[in-house]
Formats: sequence, structure tokens, C-alpha cells
Amino acid sequence: MTHLIAYWRARRRQPWQTWLGLGALALVALTAVSNLPQPLQSSTAAALALLALLLSGAQPWRTLRRHPVPWLILALLLYCLAQAALVAQPGAQLGYARQLTLSTEPLKVLVYACVFGWWLACYPQWIMRVLKLMALGWLLWALAQLPWLHLDALTTGTLRLRLGYAENLTGAFAALVLLIGMCGAWLCRRDDRAPELTGLRSDAWALLTLAALLVLLFAQSRGAWLAAVVGAAILFVLGRAPRRSVSALRWRTWIGLGVLAFALIAYVARPAVLQRFDGGGTAALSVLDGGAVSAAAPSVGLRLELWRFAVHMIAQRPMLGWGLASIQPAIAAHGITWQGYVPPHLHDTPLQVAAGMGLIGLLLLGAAFLLPLRDLLRAWRRDIDARPQLALLLALCVVLLTVNLFDYLAWSNGYMRGPLEIVLGCAMAVSLRWRSGEPVLPQASG
Repeated sequence: MTHLIAYWRARRRQPWQTWLGLGALALVALTAVSNLPQPLQSSTAAALALLALLLSGAQPWRTLRRHPVPWLILALLLYCLAQAALVAQPGAQLGYARQLTLSTEPLKVLVYACVFGWWLACYPQWIMRVLKLMALGWLLWALAQLPWLHLDALTTGTLRLRLGYAENLTGAFAALVLLIGMCGAWLCRRDDRAPELTGLRSDAWALLTLAALLVLLFAQSRGAWLAAVVGAAILFVLGRAPRRSVSALRWRTWIGLGVLAFALIAYVARPAVLQRFDGGGTAALSVLDGGAVSAAAPSVGLRLELWRFAVHMIAQRPMLGWGLASIQPAIAAHGITWQGYVPPHLHDTPLQVAAGMGLIGLLLLGAAFLLPLRDLLRAWRRDIDARPQLALLLALCVVLLTVNLFDYLAWSNGYMRGPLEIVLGCAMAVSLRWRSGEPVLPQASG
């Protein structure tokens, strides 16, 4: 009772700005992957977290100004102002305001990543909590959006699973939750506290992992499949930590059941998976050999045709680019269509940035995004006990980078930005704590 009273008094001493910031962060995580109406999207809660930071005095600014990412954001902003003026053309669609609006969209991700990173650096125990809340929000959204009356069409491959947004996003978010569930079950098995609850928590994480795996398979997104495989490999290879007192027999039983469940799911999803790969290799060879996109499957051939066009655009204006607003009109003028569909972007985020913002913008933006990941890897080398959580953050970042190699999912909409802001914010928190010499993560359990 004495410890409980002391804990409550410590909680009461927290200023209201802290409660506002952490509450907004929890709301961001719950709604990050939900395509809700605009006032209810995660961007509203993110604005509350920013407001709480602005009301917290000078301490956040003293902390953030010692980190290079805010300075890269400032350099990017100045570059966007100058580049938009150079590439703007008369007219509302390609004018200065339109070019500047699109080129500054990635700055929102970086700004909110810094905001979330500061709050999570102050309260590192919230890093895993935020990821768990994001997984919970995804599960609730998936259950609400699942086409319960058409499950037979999903298993036969005639219907691709959409949870309120495109299939590639559905697969990407499922890949994130899959890794969070795997790490949660892993941490439960390593936790020696409350052994009577360990099995129950581990089973809950296993069910979440199973649900994410089902959604990932039936979304039929090849980029998400590749990202999930790469992320899982990183989690298993880098997530090793000092051994705990865990029964080897229980581990073998759990792994065996997991393999059995995966084999069963793969058998059920066989028609959907095979249909996605049918003819893909022929389409790729046809387009790479100089064939037209009309001779190939739309999902493969269209992306390869856009890749060829992107290389052509970058070669013409390598340093400053054409402006992000100019890419869709250029695609339409080039005649890249599929049954009347004109791609709105190049289906590849690095190519989209290189063609739209030039190699200068790509280097600045890449440095801002990858620098926290470098510090995350350094923290992984130093803090051995926190390796499972740090490996999870690295795997989540790699998943988002991988899926963006096959589509333009980084910041186009609020529900696209939410998971990226959260994952990058967690990496930013680790980077801030690593640079200050503090332990990057407390002991966490599932």
C-alpha cells in the first residue's frame, strides 16, 4: 500500500502538459491505422501532442536543437521554398502554392516524429505501450472493416482484402502488427514476473500475430509480403538477448504450433497467393525487354514502365527535380495508362522524391529519415538487455522502407503518415536517449 500511495503521489506531481502529451500520443497510436473522418484521424491527436510540447517551456527546444534532425528539417524547409519557386508554372495545378504544399508534406512526418520522440525520450516506458496501442487499434479497425459476408471470395483469391483503404496499405499495416505481435509473445516468454499471467499474455499476442498473418496473406500485396519476411528476419537475427529461465520444451511446443498454424494458413490462402504471382515473371521480362505496359500484367508491368519513366525524368533534371505536383501530369502526358487509369505517382517513394524534389531533396530527406536508424543500430550494439525491443523498432522501420520501394505510401494521407510518424518517433526517442548517454529502454515485458 505504501508503494501504491507513493506511485500515485508521483503521478499527481506530473504537470498537465505531460498528461496532455501522453494522452495525445496514446490517441495517435490507437487511430494511426484507421481511415476515420478527418477530425478523428491521428493528425488531430498529433497536433495536441505538438501543442503540449509548445506549452512545456524551453526544455524540449534545448534537447531537440542538440540533435541534427531538426536542423535537417530546417534545411529541407529552405530548400522546398527555393525549389518550389524554381519549378512552379503558371496555373493553379502547378503553381507555387501547389508545389510547395506537396514538397513540404514529408516535413510533417519529420516534425511529428521529433514531437513524439521528445515525449517518448522523457518516458521511454511508453515506447512499447505506443506500439501495443497501435496494434490494438489495428485489430479493432480490422474487425470492424472485415468483409464477413464474403470470406469465401477471399479464400478463392477472387477478392483482395481491403480494410477501408488500398490492399497495399492493408498488407503494410498487417506486416507491422505481425512483427509487434511476434515481439510481444517473445517478451512474454522472457518475463519472469507474474508467471501465472505469462501464458495468457503470450496466447493473446499469438492470436494477434495469427490475425495479422491472415490479413497479410489475403491482402495479396507482394511488397508487404517481402517486407514482412525481411522484417521478421531482422527481428530474429538481431533480437537475441541474454537467456532467461524459459523452459526449452515450452519454446519448442510454441514454435511447433506456430509452424503448424502457418502451414495451415498458407494452404488455405494458396489460391490467393498463386494468383498474385501468376504471370508476374513474364510481365517483368516483357517490360524490361522494351515491351509496352499493355502487354504485361497491370501490377507488375505498370510499375516497371513507371520505373523507366522515372529514370528518364531524373536524367533530365537530376539536381532540382520537376516538382512533386508535376509528376502526375507528366505521367498522363507520356501516355502511361491502364484501361483508363492514370497512375497518380511513380509507385516508388525514392523515385518519386528524386524526380519531384531532385537528388538534393532526396539526400536531405534520406539523411533526416535514416539518421535515427543509425543511432538505433548503435544503441542495439550497446544496450544488450534492450535488444529485442530495439530489433523490433529496426524491423518496423525496414518494413516501412521496403513497402515504399513498391508504392508511394509515406505521407500522402493522414492514415499513411500515422504509423510512419509513430515508428520514426520511437526511433527518434532512442536516438535522443542514446546521444545523452542514458539507457535507451527500460526493462519491458509483453
